[in-house]
Amino acid sequence: MPIYTPKQSRTEFKGGKNILASEHFTFIEAGATLDATKFGKGYVEVGQAIAQDSATGKWVKFVAADVANYADFGILNVDWDCDGENDGIVGEVITRGSVYDAKLIDATKEFKEKTTEIRYVKGLTK
Repeated sequence: MPIYTPKQSRTEFKGGKNILASEHFTFIEAGATLDATKFGKGYVEVGQAIAQDSATGKWVKFVAADVANYADFGILNVDWDCDGENDGIVGEVITRGSVYDAKLIDATKEFKEKTTEIRYVKGLTK
């Protein structure tokens, strides 16, 4: 699934990673705007725990220390080669379903407490 930005580009396929432990899941409604300045320049992998910044409405990497500043929570089901300048728009943010815990990034205890409709399945390694 592509991530849309105002910049025209084409990227090569990078090795996929399946984080889904079930075929039953729900994505965020209406998509999410990823804050490029907060993600910074670099590759963002599938399975990244993200949260919606209450002040801007944009989604950022989840940081446990900032949990009081977030309005919503989810897990990216796509990867993104962020240029650090142009925000991305994505529809595949998991809000409900079962995912493999070992394949997630930054899914801390605090994150899991906020995502009660996501089931974290143990037993599969990265």
